[in-house]
Amino acid sequence: MRILYPYIFLIVGVACVIMFHADVYLPIWISVFFLTGVTLFLISEYKARQIGVLVLLLWIIVGLPFIHVIPYLWFDFQNGDSPDFWKIYINPYTLDQRVIQLTSMIGAVVGIGFALGVSMHRKVISMPDRLHVIRISNRRRSLVLPIFLVWLLAGLLLSWLAAPEQTLFTAAYTTSTSRLENANFGSAWMVSYAILSFVFCDAMLDQNFVRRRLKIKITLVALAYVVLVLQLARGDRESVPFVFGLCMIYYYWAAPFTMSRKLQVPWRKIAVIALAILVVSMIIGGIRTGLTDINDIRALVDALVLLYEADVIGVATLFHGTWSAVFLTPMSVAGDHIYNLLDLKLGQTYLDLIISMPPGFVADAVGYTRPISGLSGPAWEMRYGIGGTHASVVPFMNFSMTGVLLVTAFWAFVLSGTERRAMREGKASSLSLLCIIVMAAPHWLWYGEKSIMNALIMWLLLRFFYSVSLSIGRMSRPIITSPSFAASRVFNGAN
Repeated sequence: MRILYPYIFLIVGVACVIMFHADVYLPIWISVFFLTGVTLFLISEYKARQIGVLVLLLWIIVGLPFIHVIPYLWFDFQNGDSPDFWKIYINPYTLDQRVIQLTSMIGAVVGIGFALGVSMHRKVISMPDRLHVIRISNRRRSLVLPIFLVWLLAGLLLSWLAAPEQTLFTAAYTTSTSRLENANFGSAWMVSYAILSFVFCDAMLDQNFVRRRLKIKITLVALAYVVLVLQLARGDRESVPFVFGLCMIYYYWAAPFTMSRKLQVPWRKIAVIALAILVVSMIIGGIRTGLTDINDIRALVDALVLLYEADVIGVATLFHGTWSAVFLTPMSVAGDHIYNLLDLKLGQTYLDLIISMPPGFVADAVGYTRPISGLSGPAWEMRYGIGGTHASVVPFMNFSMTGVLLVTAFWAFVLSGTERRAMREGKASSLSLLCIIVMAAPHWLWYGEKSIMNALIMWLLLRFFYSVSLSIGRMSRPIITSPSFAASRVFNGAN
């Protein structure tokens, strides 16, 4: 049956494309059915070890904005008034039935394309056998401690430079500035996290037991400083997916090669971590725009109570977030298509992405104006939106529904294969790529393709420098009592 999955998804996807060009849109309930079906399919594929955690995380992020389609199942378009779509911003398109049908259909085709891409990989993700672990471990090298510290300090320095100078309690988030405010280096925070991803993976995979423990302790202290002091205390939340990526490295991707854990995700622990991250993110989002002059814990608690009573934070807001604003962008292009306000760009946006790759400070130095930047690009072309674009928007703007199906399938196929290869190789550079993808995923899937392209370029450059760093500090073979004994711990169930 599994061999038929790609053909089934392709046939359904092509049928949706044909219907779209015939101006026939799926009923909302059928689109919700497809989105739910894809979710259940991916869960079953994960349980069957056909896909990894990365694929599930990417689907959660790309599919989350479309939860706002669900309330339309019981909304009366003819007589409905004062609608509550889980706090999305109301505009003429949100009350137009055909616009919502097309928007939900775009979401369904995104899901079908995603399932099509991952189903093209047919091999099971299996745990590396003992000989493979020993062979990889004996061949792997790690950074010597002095060079490791240079990498760590570089990541810390960039995080410090990119962080807002004021905390939540001394300035409103929107008025706080960073030390790189005038440098036009908006991706500095992403570079710092990419460096720290290499640092964390190198520490995790170091075969010298004494050095490994020291590296991990130093790295955890540095990460705590970055996340708690330079990020959350200043109202930034870019570290949230980065932290989740680090957890996945520890519990899943690096597990077969750390000689201590099986390839199994402790979902209860992950659920607790995810819930804690969600609550912290919600609180930070609620207080970062206006709370200043709070000098003690009591004042902070009183302010949080006021925010709760005003329904700014609380259980009711769990369905509302950045993804709610992102949902407006596929709705915008859907409505523009229906009312003949959307001209297909036929690939021009992708060409603009390529020629917009130079960093801002480099472009400024040579007097080059990038087609896509913080002040120009697809996000500025949305009729209704608050910044950013969903991953389906650029493919739709360029190649209509065909682009949504094929571009999504392409990315799903490539990234699913990337995870498989990284888990098989068990190298710091490969595993760090997975963490970098998770770190960049919300920015990519909710704000535009430029984020993932920047992230991949950063990884390629850092991979080169990491190889050079390993060559500079060539080490002796790992200090392990016995490779076969150490590796056997994995297969004997050691925890």
